[in-house]
Amino acid sequence: AAPQNVVAAIDEDAPEEVRARAGDVIRVIYAPVIDVHWVTVKQLAVLEPTLVETVACMIGALLNEALHETVHTAGVPEEAAKAMLFGHVQIALTNALRGSNPFSEACEIAIQYGRDTIIRDDWKKIFVDSDLDKVTARMPKLESDKH
Repeated sequence: AAPQNVVAAIDEDAPEEVRARAGDVIRVIYAPVIDVHWVTVKQLAVLEPTLVETVACMIGALLNEALHETVHTAGVPEEAAKAMLFGHVQIALTNALRGSNPFSEACEIAIQYGRDTIIRDDWKKIFVDSDLDKVTARMPKLESDKH
């Protein structure tokens, strides 16, 4: 029961009392709640799946694959690889998302190499409505799995 923030969507035309009642229910269901952040239904679809699942979960899966390659292809002992990865992921997320400490110049060079090698130039298209429609249709398997 760790305190958490909640993001919720409700019809923009809903009366304020409906939002207040929904907020009360949300606070009970997900207690303890720090704050309820209200967004539109469209914004919620951008948050999940695009931001959370398409980006964050994909990066988590990529990190897992990279860990596997580090251990099984490069021969690094698994516990050493995990110790290095887990510690550095925390620092990288803090530096990148909170801007608490800049990356070193050498790290910036490696970051750019990773971008050029791993990330497609057109990756931001996932925020375009047509791509959002594609992934939300694929998730419940409403559309055949055409890539």
